[in-house]
Amino acid sequence: MSPPPQLNLIDELVFSVVRIECETPQGVRCGTGFFFAFLLEDGKRSPCLVTSRHVVEGATHGRFYLALKDEEGRILRNQDLEFKVPHFEERCHPHPDPSVDLVVFFVGAILQTMKNQGHKFHITYLSRSSLMEEDEIASLSILENIVLAGYPIGLWDRRHSQPVLRRGITATHPALPYNGAPEFLIDAPCAAGLGGAPIFVRRGQPVEEPAATSSLGLLGPVPTHSRRMALLGILCAGQHWAVDGMPIRENIATSPHADHAALARQNQVQLGYALNTSKLLDFELIVRAMVRGSR
Repeated sequence: MSPPPQLNLIDELVFSVVRIECETPQGVRCGTGFFFAFLLEDGKRSPCLVTSRHVVEGATHGRFYLALKDEEGRILRNQDLEFKVPHFEERCHPHPDPSVDLVVFFVGAILQTMKNQGHKFHITYLSRSSLMEEDEIASLSILENIVLAGYPIGLWDRRHSQPVLRRGITATHPALPYNGAPEFLIDAPCAAGLGGAPIFVRRGQPVEEPAATSSLGLLGPVPTHSRRMALLGILCAGQHWAVDGMPIRENIATSPHADHAALARQNQVQLGYALNTSKLLDFELIVRAMVRGSR
């Protein structure tokens, strides 16, 4: 049996992206998240799901989906593995600054349980080496080509476990805090459902990283070709126009069964707020402390 084909750059990165469906008293809300492996003191990693806080707000249950693999490691394009998490919002850990629209959810125990049950799934984990250093970000142009991956207006290709990709550009410099906040603007189609979506940019030089395992033995080396792309930001809000013509900032999670035509009209202004990845790294010490406390 021949080995499974090597995925190309973007094809590999999309398996870090997760569709999140949240059951709330008002109905089902859809948003986007991604897998991130936080580095622990012993060199191991803790796998987490990262998304925007507004995506999980009020969620009594959460659902997300993983691509399955066969015994030879080939991705099963017509199947996925569905997880349902009770008390989802309560089990998410918000950023210590309430103004930062970001949460993490520990997925290690769930994934280990599924692994013990014989399920084989395909995940790409982003990590610290997926982020740019401050000097790298400072060297960028004010106008850079970017790629978003997520679930605009709840759309996805479930048959192939694929999110929807969208292209755009940076609209303000990523190194400069927009109006003093740890954010920058992007010019891209920021439809509802993309809250929590990762924003990728091509980096100048690939970054080498040694193989690593998590405390649960779930992680392997980050694919070399994935290191040529960097996680530049996390989409947290969109810019729309109110009836009186004033610009307003809005959260961008939506119902999978929303009025798509109305949402399309609402999202005519293609500007979005991207959270700086430094806020993601603020979780590193929190994750380490929680992992130590659970041992």
